[in-house]
Amino acid sequence: MEKLKLHHIGVAVNNIDKEFETFEILGYSKTSEVFIDPIQKIKGLFISADNQPTLELLENLSKDGPLTSFLKKRTKFYHFAYITNNIEQDTQMFCEKYNAFLITPPHNVIYFDKISFMMLPNQMIIELVQERVNNG
Repeated sequence: MEKLKLHHIGVAVNNIDKEFETFEILGYSKTSEVFIDPIQKIKGLFISADNQPTLELLENLSKDGPLTSFLKKRTKFYHFAYITNNIEQDTQMFCEKYNAFLITPPHNVIYFDKISFMMLPNQMIIELVQERVNNG
């Protein structure tokens, strides 16, 4: 496995538009359109600012969505996402070598080629993202 590079930090929010207003004060701007992922049952928006980490604001599509437990606990920043060139191999390596618990195996999504989620032994949630390759 190559040294992983941070892609973004996932932020659980109740309302993307309202949350973005606060981050805009801190110098963040939108770097994507709002996207809807019906498989993950969320909608999201990527934002960035100079010399700051990229953030992915994520909102449930329904009241019982996957972010509900984080929002109830007031845990906003809930995952760190890292770029990988071989998501299957790196996911397996994290599980076998570092005893990560596989939350979501590698699968295709709207915004990336594939993603996977794992929980490390220290309870940190990480996402591996494999970007689409442009062939042309």
